[in-house]
This record gives sequence, structure tokens and C-alpha cells, in this order.
Amino acid sequence: MTTFSVLMPAYNTAGYIEAAIDSVLNQSETDLELVVIDDGSTDGTGERVRAFSDPRLRYFYQRNQGVAASRNTGLQLAKGEFIAFLDADDLWHPRKLERHRQLLVREPQLGLSFNWFHVLYEGAGQPLLSPPWFTPPAKPVLGWRDFLVRNWTGTSSCVVLRAAALAEGLHFNEQLRTGEDYDLWLAIVRKGWQAGFVGEALTTYRKRADSLTVDDLRLALDHLQVVQAQAAQSEAADSDLVRLAVQRGWLDVAWSSWKSGVRTSWQALRQGYPALPHFALERVRRKLIEKT
Repeated sequence: MTTFSVLMPAYNTAGYIEAAIDSVLNQSETDLELVVIDDGSTDGTGERVRAFSDPRLRYFYQRNQGVAASRNTGLQLAKGEFIAFLDADDLWHPRKLERHRQLLVREPQLGLSFNWFHVLYEGAGQPLLSPPWFTPPAKPVLGWRDFLVRNWTGTSSCVVLRAAALAEGLHFNEQLRTGEDYDLWLAIVRKGWQAGFVGEALTTYRKRADSLTVDDLRLALDHLQVVQAQAAQSEAADSDLVRLAVQRGWLDVAWSSWKSGVRTSWQALRQGYPALPHFALERVRRKLIEKT
């Protein structure tokens, strides 16, 4: 069995995909397959991919169905013990897969692992550390309760799954426009698996100029929907935790609405207001930890 299957959904990313592919094929962990799922690109993305001669690269073209469907196609094609995801405009550090393999082999209870990341704002030059509003977890292993309150992974390009964690038919929800990755991570940890944090910046996430605010609002709304749905499905959900998670979701919607100039920001803030003291204390606690 191949150690890693790397799934790369792509849609009109001809200007970025070659660098993304290079960052996979140049990994220190060489026992891998890279599956590129072209979701109906029309800009020459396929030609860029087919120009590579590495036998570890497989290319699959399908009509445009969205990123969740592309990732599900990848899951069906994957042969690896571990499954990693890289968006076609993001990049990996050369030791990304090596670090994840070390953690997943050492901790068999982990159904997924995720790493810290840099953000590259298009046109800004050098990668920047993750945004100040996105802080890493304070502990190395997290469970369902942790993930219900917040999606700690940041981006799917930071995540590696243990294939066995998908044995019960788990997959990406193709009805979601965004947040389908968070929905799957939550489903995995709700089954009893844990999530492990690799405390190194091993992913460069590209923030493209055409998706800075509208996408943030759409993501916040879909994440709120995911939290509400997952909480309703879980028998282990206690009312206080669910309430806090939903209120956190409304705060994210309020913030994203305000940034986007959407007038619903005040209504969203009113729904999320009770959670403000909790998350303010969390931020203060983290600042104190950083200074010690």
C-alpha cells in the first residue's frame, strides 16, 4: 500500500498548479501518489498537469461539479494509508508529509492531523504568519468538543487523514458550497477519533485578491450551518457546548458581514453576543501563555 495519497482538486488554476505539484513531488517523503482532479477547467490547467512525467502523478478530468465532488472523486481513487489534501494554488514545505507521518504512526488514535500555516496575500510578496485572529490550539490533541466550537485546521491544505477513519463511508457533503471540509473533520472526531496538531508552519495558503471578503462571509454562514447540523446529530452534545458553538458561529457571521458591508451584521452580532466574554477570555489567556 502507498503511504500517502495526495488529492488536489483544481479548477482554472493554470497560473498556480505547477508550483503546487512541485511542492508535492519534492517532498522528503517519497512514497506517495498525487491525484489531480480537474473539475472542468477551461484555462489550460490540464495541459500544465499533463506536462509532468513523474509516474506518481495521476490526472483525472470531470465535468464541473464543485470542490466537494472533486474531493470525493479523489477519495474513491486514493490508494494510500494516509490521505492528504492540497488546493491547486497552495504550497507545502518539503517535510510536510514526513512530519505528519511521524505523528500519525506514533499516535494510532488520531484520525486526522493538521499543521500550522503561513498566508500569502496575492501581490504582497513574502508569506506572512497566519492572521492574528487565527490562533493555534493550546494542546496537541483535540476531540469533538474542541472542533465543534471551532475549526482548528485553518485550511484543508493543512490536513492529513488516516484512511481507516473513513471506513464507515464518511465523505464530503456535496450540498455545501463551502465548509464541506470542516463538516468531514467534525464527522471523523464525532466517531471517536482524535485530531493531532503538528506545531510547524508546513503549508502556505494563498489568499487571492478576488476572494477576500465575499468568500469569508459565505464560509462563516456555511460553518454555522455545519455546526448546527453536527450538534443535532450527536448524542454526546451537551446544551451548553452546543449553545457556545452556535454563538461562536454567529460572531463569525457578524464579523464577516461587517467586513463585506452586509447590513445583517448587527442581527448576527445580537445572536452571538453571549459568547463574547468566553472568547475574550480565551484570547487573554493565550496572550499570557505567549509571554511566559
